[in-house]
Amino acid sequence: MRTRTVVPLIALLLVALVAPPRTWAEDASDDRQSKGLKAKEPVAPEPPPATPEKKPSAPPEKPPITPPEQPISPQPPDKIKPDKSNPLKPAPQPEPLKPQPAKPATPATKPVESEFPTPAELIKRIQAQKAEKAKQSKIVHFDLATAVIEKPADFSLFGDSSQTTLRSLVERMQLARDDKDVRGVVLTLGEPELNFAQAQEVRDALVELRRAGKKTFVYADGYDTVAYTVASGATDVCLMPGGEIMIPGVGMEATFYKGLFDKIGVQADYVQIGEYKGAEEPYTRTGASEALKGELNKLADSMYQQIVEGIATNRNLSTEAVKQLIDETIVTAKAAKDRGFVDHLVDMDGLRKLMSDEIGNEAGLDIVSNYGRPEKEEIDFSSPFALLASLTKKPEPTNKPTVALVYAEGTIVDGDGGESLLGAASNVGSATIRKALRKAANDKNVKSVVIRIDSPGGSAQASEVMWQAARSVAEKKPVVISIGSMAASGGYYLASAGDHIFADPSAIVGSIGVVGGKFVLKDIYGKIGISSEEFSRGRNAGLFSSSRPFDERQRRLVTNWMKGTYEQFTQRVMTTRKGKIKDIDQVARGRIFIAKQAKDLGMVDEIGGVRDALAYAADKVNLKQGQYDVKLFPAPRTLADLIGGGSSSDTALPFKPKIEVTDLAILKALDPATRKALGHQHQMIHLHQQRPVVLVAPFVVSVR
Repeated sequence: MRTRTVVPLIALLLVALVAPPRTWAEDASDDRQSKGLKAKEPVAPEPPPATPEKKPSAPPEKPPITPPEQPISPQPPDKIKPDKSNPLKPAPQPEPLKPQPAKPATPATKPVESEFPTPAELIKRIQAQKAEKAKQSKIVHFDLATAVIEKPADFSLFGDSSQTTLRSLVERMQLARDDKDVRGVVLTLGEPELNFAQAQEVRDALVELRRAGKKTFVYADGYDTVAYTVASGATDVCLMPGGEIMIPGVGMEATFYKGLFDKIGVQADYVQIGEYKGAEEPYTRTGASEALKGELNKLADSMYQQIVEGIATNRNLSTEAVKQLIDETIVTAKAAKDRGFVDHLVDMDGLRKLMSDEIGNEAGLDIVSNYGRPEKEEIDFSSPFALLASLTKKPEPTNKPTVALVYAEGTIVDGDGGESLLGAASNVGSATIRKALRKAANDKNVKSVVIRIDSPGGSAQASEVMWQAARSVAEKKPVVISIGSMAASGGYYLASAGDHIFADPSAIVGSIGVVGGKFVLKDIYGKIGISSEEFSRGRNAGLFSSSRPFDERQRRLVTNWMKGTYEQFTQRVMTTRKGKIKDIDQVARGRIFIAKQAKDLGMVDEIGGVRDALAYAADKVNLKQGQYDVKLFPAPRTLADLIGGGSSSDTALPFKPKIEVTDLAILKALDPATRKALGHQHQMIHLHQQRPVVLVAPFVVSVR
C-alpha cells in the first residue's frame, strides 16, 4: 500500500497556482522591473530570542571547545540575564560553540523557507500577490493575428475549437465593456482574415467600449482597408514607426469567359429572368451589359461611401480628408500621425509602456489574454483510461432557455453541405439546414431561432426546401434573420422566411432573379478527338445534353420553367414582407442593394450584427441577457459522436477521408480575392451541371 504526504502535495499545487505560464500579455514582472519595483518576498517568521549556545554577544576569551571534547549543557532559563537596554539582544554566553556575528536569520534557514514554504506562508504570499494585482489596471488583450471565422468548424476533436468566431469575439468584448474591473482593451492585428462586414461589427464593439469609458488600443505593423476599419473605433490607434496605411478605395472587376469559350469550342446556352440579374453574362458576353454596369456602379458607390463615412465619423475627421487619404493610397506612419489618422507611433515592444502611461497607473498593468474564454479541462495523456474518458466526454445537458443559432454560409446546394478535409469553401446543404431547423423546433429548451446568412445563392430547389423548413419553425417560435456580408438571390430567398431581418451595414442584399442553361461541349470534344452518339426516347430526352444547344421548343420549356421559379421567388418574399415592400417589381428583376438601401425599400428591418439579432430573438420571448444560452444547430461534431456510433448521419465524418489534387487545391495557391472569385465561378458551373435553374448572384466582393 502506497502512502502519500498530503501537506507537501497541497503546497506544490498552491505553488502551481501562484506561478501561471508567462505570455506577452501576462508578464507583469517586466512592467514592475521597468518601474523599479520588485515583488515582495514572503516575510520569514521572527526568530525567537537566541539562546546562549547559538548566538554569542561578544567574542570568546579563549579558544572554543568542540562538542565532542566538552559538551555544553544549556543554562537554565532562570539564570540567563538578557541586556535590559536591548530586549532583542541575547544574553552573554561564556563558552559558545562557534564564534559568529549576530544575524537576523541563519543562512541555512532562508533557502529552506523560500523553496519549501508552508501552506500558511503560501496563503500569505497569494494574498500579497492578489493585493498587488488589485492595484494594477486590468487590460483585456484580443489577438487578431489569426483568422476570425464566421461559422465554427463542423468537427472538433475534443468538443472545443481554438479558432475565434466573430460571435465569440464580440461577446467577449461586450463582457469587457460591462466589467467594472476592466480599465481598457487592446487588439493586436496581424493580417486579420475578416471581410468588411465583420470588420464593421468589431469596430462597433470597440465604439461601445469607448462609450463605456474604457481605453481601447489597436496595434498593427501596417493597416489596409479592413484593418483600419477595425482600428477606427478605438480611442488609441497605434502604428509601427516604419509602417504605413494603405487604403486604395473600391475597385470591382467582372470577368468574362466568352472569348475563351469561343477559342476552345464551348458554348454557354443560357436563359435569364430579370434584366439586371447578370449571372449569365460572364459566359455569354465579352463585356457587361448596361444594366449590369449600372448595378455594379451603384454597388461601388455605396461601398466607397461606407468606407469614407465610417472612418470620418469614428476618427472625427472630415470626409474630404479621408477621400484625400484614399486618393494617395499609401501614407507613411509619420504623415498618418500628423494628419490625425494615427495616435501613437510605437513598436509592439513599447506597447505595454504606452498603455501604462496612457492609463496612468504606477502600479502597472494586469494584461489578460484569455478573458471570457471557457476554461479547458486538462487532458491526462499519461493515462489511457483518462484519455479515453476525455475523448468520449459529451457536454452536460442543460435545461436553461436557449436561442438556437443556425449558420447558412456558402453556396446553396441540394443535400448535405459542410466543408472538405482540405478546407475548401463550405456549402449550405438544404438537407443539413432542414434537419437543424427541425431539431430546433422540437427542442423544448429552444425558445427562438436566429439564422445567420452569408451566401450568394445557389440551387433554386434547395432554397425552397430551406424556406419551407424555416416557415415551419416560425409557426411555433420566432425566427430572426442575420445577414452577414451577403444574402443575394437564393440567400435572400432563405432570408425572406424570417419574421424579422437584420443586416450588417455593408451587406449586399437582393438579386431576385433566375438564371439557367447549360454548356455545349461538342466543338471542344471534336478538337480533342472525342465523339458522341445519342440514343434517346421522349421528345425532350436530350434537353440537357452537352452535345447540342436548346432547340426552340426546349428553349420555351426552359424559359417557362424559370418564369415559374421567378414568380414563386417573389411570392415567397411577399409572404413575409407584405406591407414592408411596397412594390416587388421595384426591388426584384435581379437588382442588388447595400443594406441601408434595402432597409429603405423594406427588404430589411434593421441594421445590425449577429448579436443584435440574438438579443432581439431573446427579447421576443421575454428573455434578458444572462437568462439564456446560445446553442448551435447542428452542433459541431466531436470524436465522442464518432465513437458513439449509430446509423444517423450525425455520427458520420464531416468530410470525406481522402485527399485529392483538384482544381480547388490549385486555387489555394492564389491570393484570397482571386481564389474567392474563381472558386465562386467553379461552384456555379458545378451547380449548372446538377441543377439547370439556379438562384445565384453574378459576383463576389472582396475588400482589401
